[in-house]
Amino acid sequence: MAAYFLNSNMDPREYMVIPLWCLMFTLLSRVMDYLFGGLREGTTPWEWRNLMTSSLHSVISATLACICMCMFDDPFADRLETRTICCMSLGYLVHDLLDVVFRGDRPLTNTYKWVIVHHLVVLYVMPLIGYGYGSLGVACLTMETNSLGIHIRSFLKLKGFKREHIANIVNNIVLLLTCLCFRFIFSVIILRDAITRTRLPPYLSYATVFLLIFMFGLGVRFFYVVLKKDLLNVFRQKTLKAKTSSGKTNGSVPLVNNNSNTNHYKIH
Repeated sequence: MAAYFLNSNMDPREYMVIPLWCLMFTLLSRVMDYLFGGLREGTTPWEWRNLMTSSLHSVISATLACICMCMFDDPFADRLETRTICCMSLGYLVHDLLDVVFRGDRPLTNTYKWVIVHHLVVLYVMPLIGYGYGSLGVACLTMETNSLGIHIRSFLKLKGFKREHIANIVNNIVLLLTCLCFRFIFSVIILRDAITRTRLPPYLSYATVFLLIFMFGLGVRFFYVVLKKDLLNVFRQKTLKAKTSSGKTNGSVPLVNNNSNTNHYKIH
């Protein structure tokens, strides 16, 4: 551990910001629950508070990350701004990990088990920013643009919106587009930069490549689920329903016409 801090480009005191951000998101979750608690009908207080806090983090981190990537000439250079954004996001991850593990509904659903795995995987950014490559963490945070759509999808599901509702269809289309852009295309760019430009210790280089590939795989799985279950099935059901309705209508018309011809148009 001592060797890590000696080789680190980051002042060890900067790490103290992480628990402060963790406390800040804990307080924000209470504020969000107070402000929007009246909308949580049909959900548990914890589930609603967790979703609102996650959505807030996605908005903040995605906005700041995209600004950093667009504002600087070399977005992959190490800066105080990139380290600060990473520390903010790490503080949220610690808060949410503790919140899910110790305060979540029992038993944990498969969704929240994947959330735990995701948070543990992403926490590898902590040593990464210490070696001066927090910019890679900020680049990864642009994927929160897609995460915001995931939170909206969860919100619509909790409020009882059906899959064929127009709000769900529009959100899922945007969700797939942002997944394709930020989780697939951008992941390839980040992976290339992680391999060609960084000078990390071997174990961090291997971990970075492996975890980026792992996150890419999770994105592919999620893309498939949304595309198949939430879009293709909905369009298939709508088409089948339209054909069924058309068939019933066509089947009833000749019957009415035959009766009309028999009763009113007899040949005398």
